[in-house]
Amino acid sequence: MADFLSSLDSALAGYAELVPTGELVPSVEELTRRLHEVARRAPGLCRMRRIGSSRQGRALDVLSVGAGRRPMLVVGGPHPNEPVGYATIAFLAELVAARPELRDGLSWHFLPCVDPDGAALNAEWTSAPLDLHTEHRHFFRPALAEQPEWTFPIPWRQGVHRFGLPEQQALADLVDELEPAAVVSLHNAEFGEPFFIVSRDVPGLAAQLAAVAARHGLPVGEAAPSDVVGWPVLGDGVYRMPPIEELVIRDHDRQTPTYGAHLTHHAARHGSLTLLPEVPRWHAGTRFDSGSPTALTALARALAGESNEVQRLLEQAGPHDDVFARAAADTVAVADTVAHSWLRRAEDSTPVTGVELAEAHYARVVLTLRSNAMALRSIAEARPERDAPHVRTQLEKVLAERANRCRRRLRIRPVELRRLVAVQACAALAAAALTR
Repeated sequence: MADFLSSLDSALAGYAELVPTGELVPSVEELTRRLHEVARRAPGLCRMRRIGSSRQGRALDVLSVGAGRRPMLVVGGPHPNEPVGYATIAFLAELVAARPELRDGLSWHFLPCVDPDGAALNAEWTSAPLDLHTEHRHFFRPALAEQPEWTFPIPWRQGVHRFGLPEQQALADLVDELEPAAVVSLHNAEFGEPFFIVSRDVPGLAAQLAAVAARHGLPVGEAAPSDVVGWPVLGDGVYRMPPIEELVIRDHDRQTPTYGAHLTHHAARHGSLTLLPEVPRWHAGTRFDSGSPTALTALARALAGESNEVQRLLEQAGPHDDVFARAAADTVAVADTVAHSWLRRAEDSTPVTGVELAEAHYARVVLTLRSNAMALRSIAEARPERDAPHVRTQLEKVLAERANRCRRRLRIRPVELRRLVAVQACAALAAAALTR
């Protein structure tokens, strides 16, 4: 095993050297054109097909490369504000089509974007030079109940709740058709260290994933990011997603659940390994020292105050039930949950580590910018007939102030795209090699 892992490590380093330079992520339309071109150049090896349509009628296309008996499924755009995977799929599809050794016993299947409607609402910033204010002025991330990756059917009360998203159904049908050896869903975050979520332990995989991240100057963190606190740890920066029964469903007293099962839970019925590489788009230069729990109390109060301000401004504009308003309200609810978790942690007298404080600062920035941005878009774009100029002006001002505060206090700079693509691509290749 040691010799195999050493050989794999060398091979991955070589493939990573092939990742092209450049800082612009392709749009979904450009990525789809590139995949069609890959299929056109090698018709005996590749094929492009349509597996479904989005809610607004956009095509869900899949490129298949090779005919090995062990399928690998790679999913891009699991959240439409996470575009790094578009660049990774463009690279990986070309690579596996050109390298026969990567198709030995394998077939590869690339779904460029699982939520093309959401991607279209982020188009003004995802394929442009990265800027925090521009990103959030044109930002969209759907409410949890409208995210294809988190809306698989779930046991609910005395039956089963289905969310009815065509994108989720197309993804489920594709997984059921392929019964993949592994599913790799390409995620990216705004801040923090990279980390990986897997469905089960695979010998050698956790160490290989941590090594891949470190090789590209993005070492995994010492403590669990806020998204995976309390989840089983399989290695440095590698966490196992719990069964859906162990995940807390917020607002459980509502008529319908806030979110459903994950793609991971659905793929498990086929014995598939699921891997979610999470890479950060921004590097924060500010370092935080360990401190008193009161620091979390202050952050909780600040987050709650900023979220309440967004909610108040949104309500001033009148009744709202558009896609942006639902997403903003959902983000405010998440912020409320996060703030309460910090207050509970602050009741513990043990010092708060620097890593914990950094994660809290990142979460505050992300949640307040997102809710602010989507409230603004609800007023400015979704319902022009109820435009409230004074509210829009205030939200514009607050968004600019918060983006500037983040730049100044966290001292952020973009992470080189090439490094992020290399980590995601090598993670997928490692999963393919180690699930044989």
